[in-house]
Amino acid sequence: MFQSLQLLVVSVISYAAFGAAVWGLVDASRRPHDAFVSAGKQTKTLWVVILVVATAVLFISLPFPLGRGSGPFGIVGLAAAVAAIIYHVGVKPALGPHRRGPSGGGRGTRNTGGW
Repeated sequence: MFQSLQLLVVSVISYAAFGAAVWGLVDASRRPHDAFVSAGKQTKTLWVVILVVATAVLFISLPFPLGRGSGPFGIVGLAAAVAAIIYHVGVKPALGPHRRGPSGGGRGTRNTGGW
């Protein structure tokens, strides 16, 4: 009973970390390069590379049916999870006022509100 509870907890943490890395990667790849520079953060290319590596490491760390089964509790898995958390907590809020991709405003869109 206790072993199955531990497996459930490790699985939930593993999938949550992997989901955060994928979500961060998609979000970072949709942001314009200028948003990272004007927010005073590292370049978009660096963050996308960091999140690609984090996503790959966390995919390998998923429980048995998909990965090796160790979870993100090794030093490399923990570093990957921390990278995804840093993006969501530190970088993404700083990019907040900047529009995302082509549908978020910018070149090629009309300003339809206000004066």
